[in-house]
Amino acid sequence: MIDLKKDINFRYVFGKNEEKNRMALSAMIQAFIGEKVEHLQIQSSELKMDMENAKETRMDILASFGKGEKIDIEMQMCNNKYELAQRMTFYAGQLISSQLVKGEDYSKVKKSYILFILDFKWIQNDDQLVHIFLKKDKWNNVLFETDYCPFVIVELPKVEYKKEMSVSEEYAFVLKYNQDERYRDIIEAIKKKDKGIWNMLECADQIRQDEKDWLKKIEEERNELDRNQKITNARLEGEAIGEARGKEETMNKNIRSMYKNGCDIEFIAKVVEKDIEYVEQIIKSNLHDKV
Repeated sequence: MIDLKKDINFRYVFGKNEEKNRMALSAMIQAFIGEKVEHLQIQSSELKMDMENAKETRMDILASFGKGEKIDIEMQMCNNKYELAQRMTFYAGQLISSQLVKGEDYSKVKKSYILFILDFKWIQNDDQLVHIFLKKDKWNNVLFETDYCPFVIVELPKVEYKKEMSVSEEYAFVLKYNQDERYRDIIEAIKKKDKGIWNMLECADQIRQDEKDWLKKIEEERNELDRNQKITNARLEGEAIGEARGKEETMNKNIRSMYKNGCDIEFIAKVVEKDIEYVEQIIKSNLHDKV
């Protein structure tokens, strides 16, 4: 069984424009976005055994369904958290802008979805498996009546086995652990009761040896790209840490300056949006340094 989390395998199983593959993709999309998916058509990413084409930068899987709704599905194993939001926004712009040509009316724009399936935790402060981000008013928290491009995030490390799992949890569990021998019986049980998962695993099992060899070559190319991405991530993380430290040093300097100029501690805490204990600690450390 191939690892479905590797994007090249993911594209090969879900991006093939054959009935069983389309059924597997439709069921997975429906499980994650929570909307009925009918009449799915894959518009790109049917892979060819061509190394040059495999190196092209493009969306993993682009499809349409229903009354023309579009969706971009991305599988991400490499933790590129420092550019993920920008990447989702860029892809959303592509999906929307590609729907019209010069002179066409904006009423023809169809709803588009950006679905990112991540093999790392991006949202750190909760254990929710699926997040759907919609646009809302900043001041009164009111959602737009129609959001034409929701962002859907699935974080596979947040899925855990339990006797009763939702459909989205079952799909995430199979994607995460389809190669793990510890869960073979569990996955077989899920496969028997869900036609979409059955199609997914059947498509993965039926890959020919020559296709596996080709996928292995592509994977080597992808690994090199991932190494470069990790270098970029390390640089961005260092820059973010440096920027945060610089802001903290500036704030602490301002705290000392305000205190020196006669501002009381409660006022300073409100200005810098910190608790009183933090402000007192900065002032005391400054006094200690002078002793």
